[in-house]
Amino acid sequence: MKGFRHQPSEKKEEKNWTKIGIVAICVLMAVFMVVSMFGMSWLNIFTQAKPGNTALVDFTFRDAQDRPVVTSVLSVITKAQDPKVMTFKANPLPVRVNVSSGEDLIPIQVVNPYNEYGVMEFGLFGPEVDMISNSIAGMGVGESKVLTYPYAGQMSRKMSIEQFVNITGESYANVQKGDQVPLAFIDQPQIPLDNTTPTSYLRTATVVDRDASNITLNYGYPTVEITLTKLTTS
Repeated sequence: MKGFRHQPSEKKEEKNWTKIGIVAICVLMAVFMVVSMFGMSWLNIFTQAKPGNTALVDFTFRDAQDRPVVTSVLSVITKAQDPKVMTFKANPLPVRVNVSSGEDLIPIQVVNPYNEYGVMEFGLFGPEVDMISNSIAGMGVGESKVLTYPYAGQMSRKMSIEQFVNITGESYANVQKGDQVPLAFIDQPQIPLDNTTPTSYLRTATVVDRDASNITLNYGYPTVEITLTKLTTS
């Protein structure tokens, strides 16, 4: 009579809890060391910008023809690759979240990679910066937005060709519709009594209309791309 062959039972391997514990402790120590290197700033990635916080913002202002005018993003400069387009490089913009600047003109230092003029002061208008300040409320570090400035189309000035040449120089006498031109904006609307020269800030404008006698410029930037790069909550 044939019987059933007995299969030897497999011996269960016992877990080495001591070894597992040592590995777990090593992993925790490694995580602790990485966190210590970054300090407490790494927690900002989980924090939303609140009113009163101090933020650092990367930005790109674009004109109505989608040309980058002033930006803190180097890749925007390199992608343009057109010396005819006046694009200025700036540092990231420090702002207080949801706090008005209270200024008409806010200067930022810029350079143009295609010329040798050195560091210049570019003029941002207070409402433009305030729009950025208000828009970053609730954003997290690394988050981006595209903003639309509603008053950009109204920022126009019509002048005679003679006035235009006196302001911009003879080299811009033959500009056509769509061309960029540099303009200087002063920080005080009235001439000072002590005859000191008022501070002026650079800004670019676009020729939106021209005939034999007059020219119309628009100096508004309807689109602003922003990225919240740093947040100080204290």
